Amino acid sequence: MYKFTLILCLLSTSALTAQRNTSNRYFEAGFLFGVTNYSGDMVEKRIEISETRIGYGAYGRYHLGPHFSVKAHVYTGSITGDDANSSKTKSRSLRFATNIVELGLVGELNFGRRNRFTSTGIHTFSITPYVFAGVGATFANAEAEYYGPPDLLNENLRVPLPEEGLGDRFVLVPMGAGIRADISESLVLGLEGGFRPVFSDDLDGVRYNGNPESGDWYYFAGVTASFVISNSKKR
Repeated sequence: MYKFTLILCLLSTSALTAQRNTSNRYFEAGFLFGVTNYSGDMVEKRIEISETRIGYGAYGRYHLGPHFSVKAHVYTGSITGDDANSSKTKSRSLRFATNIVELGLVGELNFGRRNRFTSTGIHTFSITPYVFAGVGATFANAEAEYYGPPDLLNENLRVPLPEEGLGDRFVLVPMGAGIRADISESLVLGLEGGFRPVFSDDLDGVRYNGNPESGDWYYFAGVTASFVISNSKKR
């Protein structure tokens, strides 16, 4: 939480500074194509490679200056989990799969970024690392499935499936980092990865049959490509 607060403070400070610099303000729109992964009751490792799935989405980014930008995005994909991936819960024999739709608004803090154009109006190629943090919401509707021996059903489950009273809308805090390459006046390519704590144990369809004290997470990572819609001043 301390690190997250520090990032927000840095983003806020950069935003105020950016208000005084209008020479590098512009808008770009693009898409992300990559992968998702899940962390929760049905995996033992923080990231279980075998549960990697496809994710994709679209975004719009507004640059307030060379050091700060704001991005709104819609990402979607699927996440899955299986007790077979955990030595602690293997005998419970639960698994799940669900589609997710994520809406987010994040602030991005750019490091070492230069102006896009020289004083003579020539575009400058540049590579910019950045970190981001923000707020968002995820929509999902997971139902866990029991696939173990029928005679052990009552022994492995505390409550019947599907569990009742689980949420299907989750508040999240998207956080992560990326790198962008300003290829031309119109094209920007990049790599981005981040994690999403949802502050709930309901994302995988298991709360009472799992550990309600431990929240679920998921991850998005991929390549990005965007197109500059309104160019900044060539100065």
